[in-house]
Amino acid sequence: MAPPPLTVIHLNGPINSGKTTIGVALARVLPDARFIDGDDHDAPEDAPFDVQWAIALERLVTQITHARERHLVIAYPIGEAEFERLRAACDARGARLCVVTLAPPEGIASSNRGSRALTDWERNRIAEMYREGYASRPFSQMVLDTSNAAPDACAARIAQHVAATEP
Repeated sequence: MAPPPLTVIHLNGPINSGKTTIGVALARVLPDARFIDGDDHDAPEDAPFDVQWAIALERLVTQITHARERHLVIAYPIGEAEFERLRAACDARGARLCVVTLAPPEGIASSNRGSRALTDWERNRIAEMYREGYASRPFSQMVLDTSNAAPDACAARIAQHVAATEP
């Protein structure tokens, strides 16, 4: 019997919405799963955003192309163009793409959560990301307010959604 096809769960959302923390927790509860932090892209930190995003996106596409796991959990904010590129990469290898947008209220995302102390730049970028729609992407299969549940509980809800929508 062939192994189950790859499912890519992409956690989208603004800075400080919980993508990395919940992504790590989600990869622990899903069978045969690996977590990829999109911020670990090896692009120069002083490179313009569009250059960093292009490098990050190509790294994610490569990871999707070569993944051997049943579940790949990716944490990185995306827009429509990035979604289309990820969807094409998934389609090319017969993988399922499930985008989950993490969307705490902006005031919560702009506050220090857990052990993370936000910089002024991050606070300004969070406000910009909410204006740009990162917390409400129309291509999301699920939008989750992460302000009222622990990361493990959020991960469990996402895992239930993924399981319930598997073909």
